[in-house]
Amino acid sequence: MELVVYSRKAIELVRPHEVSHVIISITSTREDVAVLRANDHCRGILRLSFVDADEGSEPVVGGQLFSLDQARQIWAFVERHQGDVQRILVHCDMGISRSPAVAAALALVLNGNGDEFLLSDQYVPNTLVYRLLLETAPKARP
Repeated sequence: MELVVYSRKAIELVRPHEVSHVIISITSTREDVAVLRANDHCRGILRLSFVDADEGSEPVVGGQLFSLDQARQIWAFVERHQGDVQRILVHCDMGISRSPAVAAALALVLNGNGDEFLLSDQYVPNTLVYRLLLETAPKARP
């Protein structure tokens, strides 16, 4: 499965992908909705809202941290579309922390390796997001 990480600005400007795909859209608040350019190749959009805070960070006033429920929502969304798409697009505000953490966990579980998102100088994956996604990852089926 191909995974692509974007900042919010980039995903709002990029031409819609011409292969089957889904989008995981991450914003800091529910009211702040990204304007996504979907087309017939887009099989679904999952919108989540949580702040870019990591484990051990100072409490965020009025902000929600990434939760186990949101991690399960991501896995359910991916499993629902896995056989139908070639690409998963993930974006957050800057494309540096939350979306690379999601992409790294998905890449590790789906492709066996998430190093392109974990070891790149371009990203600083959010460890809370990454850890909760791995904790809730679907178990391999015999």
